[in-house]
Amino acid sequence: MTNSDSRLTKKDRPTPIDQEILIPDEEVLISVTDPKGIITEVNDVFCEVAGYSTEELVGASHNVIRHPDMPKVMFKIVWEHIKDRENVMALVKNLAKDGRYYWILTDFVTKVNASRQVVNYTAYRRPICKDVQNAIIPLYKALNAIEDVAGMETSEKFLNEYLENKGMTYDEMIEDIIVKHCKKAAVLGFGNNTEDDMKTMSPEKKQSLFNKLFGIK
Repeated sequence: MTNSDSRLTKKDRPTPIDQEILIPDEEVLISVTDPKGIITEVNDVFCEVAGYSTEELVGASHNVIRHPDMPKVMFKIVWEHIKDRENVMALVKNLAKDGRYYWILTDFVTKVNASRQVVNYTAYRRPICKDVQNAIIPLYKALNAIEDVAGMETSEKFLNEYLENKGMTYDEMIEDIIVKHCKKAAVLGFGNNTEDDMKTMSPEKKQSLFNKLFGIK
């Protein structure tokens, strides 16, 4: 583990550059954090894409890879889910050590002990296609603009109203975007009446669908 005085923090984040890192479809970036969000484990793929060594990442906060294009309210939603022991997915733009960016679907899984106390959080990140990126970017830009002017509380209010107008929860919105804009979904028989399909689908079938979409074995 890195010395506490030399741990990476958000102050160590590089200046972003407009260059994307393309991740092969089969790759999965994995990290494990303690209940406070401090990284305890990472896999080799995560290090390779992010550009950091294991020694640099272990002991650091996850916010070292946070891209400024990501609205703060989205991370608030994720933390609310995982602190409630709920698994949650998020579409995330991350920042690599050299300033480049990469888009992933992150599936957060909370591990608890017999007393239902949080042991750790594991994040499984898989690459997403351009169509999925383009579907979420306008919302993220709007939320960022609101946060810059009026703060996160106002952006959260905007997001809640946005979801209410769509008649969706946050989880349903993410599922809807992925299924509507992931080309593999059409091959699997999805794409028409997506909202009805996702809302009536059992959790087991949803998990099976996403496993197929992202090549999870």
